[in-house]
Amino acid sequence: MPIMKYRYSAVAIALHWVIALAILGMIALGWYMGDLPNDAANKADLYQLHKSIGVSILVLTIARILWRIMNKPPEELPMEHKQALAAKAVHIGFYALMILMPLTGWILVSASARGFPTILYDVIQWPHLPFLPDLSADTKEAIFPVLENAHGKLAWVAIVLLALHVLGALKHQFIDKDGLLARMLPGIFGATDGPQYTPKGLAFAFGGALLFFAGIVGAGALFSKADAQPKPDRVETTSAPITPNWAIDYAASEIKFSGVYNKKPFEGVFKDWTADIEYRTEALEDAAVKVVVQTASATTGDNYSDTSLTGPDFFNVKKFPQAIFTANGVFPTDDGLELTAVLNLKGQDYPIRMPFDLILAENSAVMTSSFKIDRLALGIGAENDPKAEWISKDIDMDVKLVATTIE
Repeated sequence: MPIMKYRYSAVAIALHWVIALAILGMIALGWYMGDLPNDAANKADLYQLHKSIGVSILVLTIARILWRIMNKPPEELPMEHKQALAAKAVHIGFYALMILMPLTGWILVSASARGFPTILYDVIQWPHLPFLPDLSADTKEAIFPVLENAHGKLAWVAIVLLALHVLGALKHQFIDKDGLLARMLPGIFGATDGPQYTPKGLAFAFGGALLFFAGIVGAGALFSKADAQPKPDRVETTSAPITPNWAIDYAASEIKFSGVYNKKPFEGVFKDWTADIEYRTEALEDAAVKVVVQTASATTGDNYSDTSLTGPDFFNVKKFPQAIFTANGVFPTDDGLELTAVLNLKGQDYPIRMPFDLILAENSAVMTSSFKIDRLALGIGAENDPKAEWISKDIDMDVKLVATTIE
């Protein structure tokens, strides 16, 4: 049997092993996180890692295909016809798998009723495929198990192909003794004369893969920006007209929220909101408040959480970009003062009891309030986490308003 003389190029070898190890890691990670209970503290992070690796495999596969187009592989050793067909079929199967595994995962995530975003390595948002997120809830519920099954079955296809690939390589190395493994592991399984052809097209292969990646991310950001300021799809809650007599110092004021996610505390703030307040100590019953919050301005400092908050099951900012808090009349209680208000969120009205403390000076005032809201009652994350297994049911609200009188 002739001995294999030439090896693959260094780029081809690196792509081969990086993608192979990534696929093995994906399979192991997929099984591991699938067996975790829903309230496992690291489950959401593992899903994000799984999706990040999947997108990496897709981009590297594009680079590998482009590199293969530009660079012929070493010539094959003569072998039996059936063996040659089997080897070719396994290679084609691997290329198909490297595309289908991440692609079916992408479709699966895009069509999920949960609508969770994909934040690659907690840095870059990878968009959902078009049209799938807009499918009806019934359609998503019907197709999701089919997509999930298809994605899972590809893991078994990968295992079968890997077994055939390894067995074939071992046969060549230890039975045929033709030095085939040296093509992909030079130095470990024998010396070679280097690549048979001068490698070329590095910029074409990796530039093309990066262009694909940047195009997808850029398109997602572009469409997301186009949807960032939609018209409200509802009629605003009517309330009595307000003649504000206080000017808010927005730099010193804040609306914060906090809770627990994945057994870890989190804090967030709304950065964009306006408030009209009419308040006189001699006429508490005539007090009026209207606060308009731009829900897309909610931020926790975490890319994944912030993107999730904008989704349909949370604030649904595409359809309902504003939350409106209105109250008429201030009522003394045993503990201080209280507003009985209405919060219009996602087109629905919810009653809110808001106790507060007020410090008045000659021309200024500081109001602080802490209270809880039931996120499930408000329809926040009700589909994704209806049993409050991941996100705390009660969300703490902390409000601070600093204002001066309007003369």
